[in-house]
Amino acid sequence: MEFLVEGSPKKVEFVKAILPSMIRQLGLQNSRKSLLVRIANECEGMGMTVPLNGLDSYVVVVRPMKLKDLGLTLAHEMVHVKQLAKGQMKFLPNEARIWKGKRYTKKTKYLDMPWEIDAFSKQELLL
Repeated sequence: MEFLVEGSPKKVEFVKAILPSMIRQLGLQNSRKSLLVRIANECEGMGMTVPLNGLDSYVVVVRPMKLKDLGLTLAHEMVHVKQLAKGQMKFLPNEARIWKGKRYTKKTKYLDMPWEIDAFSKQELLL
């Protein structure tokens, strides 16, 4: 998986140092998908992952924060990248998702979403 990181120099350096290990651990090293990681205040929460349909690419946006928190948030979002790249999760219109063949609507509580449970359970180990 090829990647590009944008943001402040110190945080970019940190992300570039840890990202190859995360990519290997998630089994994405041979993926033909591309990844852009933006460290910016462009999301409502701490981080978000967006697939770019038709481009075989993903954008991960994480807020600027302390390095430990940045690492954990990036690890969480990288689990989502893996979920999307391996076809475990698919985005649908109106914020709905398909997770392993089952449809979930935006009415599902955040901490009850199985892809979030998966990401939270793996983020610390991945970091």
